[in-house]
Amino acid sequence: AMAISTSSLLVTVGGILSKSLLPAGTSSLPLTSVLTVLAATVFPAYFQSLRAAGTAVGILCIQMFFAASGAAGSIRLVVQQAPVLFAFSLLQIGVHFGVLLALGRGLLRLPRRELFLASIANVGGPTTAAAMAQAKEWKTLVLPALLVGILGYATATAIALALGPLLLRLPQAKLF
Repeated sequence: AMAISTSSLLVTVGGILSKSLLPAGTSSLPLTSVLTVLAATVFPAYFQSLRAAGTAVGILCIQMFFAASGAAGSIRLVVQQAPVLFAFSLLQIGVHFGVLLALGRGLLRLPRRELFLASIANVGGPTTAAAMAQAKEWKTLVLPALLVGILGYATATAIALALGPLLLRLPQAKLF
């Protein structure tokens, strides 16, 4: 109950701050994330006491997320309706993975399993990276996989929020 109450409070405060500080229509997720990290940093003992319950609730939510995402997805439908998009996505992921392995293994000599988790955190996000680490029984890499994915989200979100207004000011090209 305390874990759910604390998370609800953080989401509510993040939403209120977002509405009062950010432009209308901006997601409250980035500010809520910053607020959560700040709270956990300032009150580590309190958040440590929520760890077991938070983990249980987190696992349940991740499983619901995967079930909902899987139920809504259809690779066959994407291939039928947008084969060029599917091929482009496959090419992007292939190039990403090839460059990651070439630089990670060849130049930096990093372990393959860490590179695999970094790749899936980049492509599928923190939840899929943590799920892969758990499934492969790489227990010491579950938290780093989550953190790398969250760092990617935080970085990309900050860049997108900064670039969004600039891109909206560009003249629109007429396609037809």
